[in-house]
Amino acid sequence: MTNRFHSRGVTLIELVAFIVIIGVVVAGLATGMSTTLKGSGTPKQMTQAFQLAQERMELIRARKDFVGFACFTGTRYDPCQAAAVAGSCAAFAVSTHPACNSTLGYIVTPALDETGACLGGNVNYKCITVTVNGSSGTLATLNAAVANY
Repeated sequence: MTNRFHSRGVTLIELVAFIVIIGVVVAGLATGMSTTLKGSGTPKQMTQAFQLAQERMELIRARKDFVGFACFTGTRYDPCQAAAVAGSCAAFAVSTHPACNSTLGYIVTPALDETGACLGGNVNYKCITVTVNGSSGTLATLNAAVANY
């Protein structure tokens, strides 16, 4: 009578060879991804642009609480621009917040829709757009509505 052994599973040599092959493949993929991400500056610029636009938008929205909705017009809504006395509205100096300085080399151009046309012509809202432009064009645009409450 002969005894036959049926082999099941893998040998130690096959397991070691599999681990080595997978290690080489993963190392190659990791190196390729790292090289690709380092060379791509656009996502980093866009992230910085959105952060700058958000900071500027927060300053502008906070300005409404400082000057009041009635005085939140013209260049008076942007704390990064000097504003003279207008009627019962007080003058204020230019903010020194980093979002007011083009520290990243971007140009922030806020625009205020005085008519509130972006919300169906409701005069209790003023719409603000902050656009951040870089060397490659528009990097970020944020829109917000400021309510008269």
